[in-house]
Amino acid sequence: MESKSSRPLKEALANLDGALKLYDERAKGDPLPFLTVSKAFEVAVEYGWRNLKSKVEDEGLDAPSPKTAVKEAARLMIIHDPEFWLKAIEARNASVHDYFGIGEEEFISIAREFLRVAKTLA
Repeated sequence: MESKSSRPLKEALANLDGALKLYDERAKGDPLPFLTVSKAFEVAVEYGWRNLKSKVEDEGLDAPSPKTAVKEAARLMIIHDPEFWLKAIEARNASVHDYFGIGEEEFISIAREFLRVAKTLA
C-alpha cells in the first residue's frame, strides 16, 4: 500500500527525472533546462526528507528538521548513506537561496544520484 507521503515523492522524482532528460537534450547555451532541474531537485529533496520524517515518526521518534530526519532514518536503517542525504539537502538549500557554491556539473551529478537513491523510498 502506498503511504500518504510516498505519492508526492513519486511525483517529484518523476518530475526530476523528466527535468534531467530535458537537461541532457538541451540546446547549447539554453539555461532553462538547468533551472528546471534546480527547481525539480528542490521539490524532490523537500518531499524526500518529509518522507523520511514520516517514516521516523511512524517509529515513535521525533524528526523536527531535515537533518534530524536523516540522522534518525539512518539509525533506523531506513537509509544507508546519511552523508549523501545531508549533501543533497545542503545542495538544495544552496539552490533555493541562489548561493550556488558548487558548479553545474557537480549539482547535476548530485541531482542524478538523489534520483537514484530516493527512488528506493517511493
